[in-house]
Amino acid sequence: MTPPQPPKLNFPSRMPTPGPGRLNVYDPNGKLMRTVSFGHRTDPGFFKNVVAQVRTHNKPIRLGLAMSGFGAAGGALVVASVLNLGNPFLFYDRRERWMELHGHLKGSAWDVWITYFSVISGNWKGHAVETLQQYLRFKLIGMFDQLGSIAKDMTGTMNSQYKEVLEYDLSAAAMWATAAPVFKALTKMSAHPVGRVALMTQAGVFLTAAGTMLKQFADVYNKYESELKDLALKLDEVQGIFYKMGNPDMGARDLHVHPDVEKIDHWQPASAEGAR
Repeated sequence: MTPPQPPKLNFPSRMPTPGPGRLNVYDPNGKLMRTVSFGHRTDPGFFKNVVAQVRTHNKPIRLGLAMSGFGAAGGALVVASVLNLGNPFLFYDRRERWMELHGHLKGSAWDVWITYFSVISGNWKGHAVETLQQYLRFKLIGMFDQLGSIAKDMTGTMNSQYKEVLEYDLSAAAMWATAAPVFKALTKMSAHPVGRVALMTQAGVFLTAAGTMLKQFADVYNKYESELKDLALKLDEVQGIFYKMGNPDMGARDLHVHPDVEKIDHWQPASAEGAR
């Protein structure tokens, strides 16, 4: 009897591309099974609360700096410190999305191997199955590994930035909340020489701490700027794997799978039962 026709092979370059934040999942025959969405999570409002708290305490601090003689320089430093506040939720959300993507990539890679060993390797033998195994091991799975490496690195970078931004926000909020009542009390005493000296001392301590925070922020910024550039270079390498000249506008890269692999005459059943 004539052996059954193998399913038509579908490769990543032939699959329709979903919109941003979406991932198509296919069965071994190339049929779309489901589309996974990576939606934004609800912002808990932490950043808004931090900004509101800092603004509440900002007025007595700036007034105290002005009365102590540090008005211009101190005000600029305070403004710079406040502008460096960031929403850690943005990095938390990106961390979770990269983690989800990493999980789906690893799951998809295992789906490929399980399908190969359960559907192909046990029923067929010869050059065709060896060629397909080499293609899976050295090309397709290699692509999954490259994408998984990027997703893992991005997850770690987003998590580190989330922690750094959160720590900066908490430090600024605590510093402003602690300094505001002190400035408020000392400004009332500034008419007295002792009170003015105390106000100037408090202003110096506060500005020193604010300057230290800015220095730490600059160090963190430069550190992650370098890490993100390294990740951008890795993404260029991945684009080179999937696209001609690494340019998506030039179309998908030819994976060099011979079209004759779909012809049943080039396949040899592993047993007599496989030919029936």
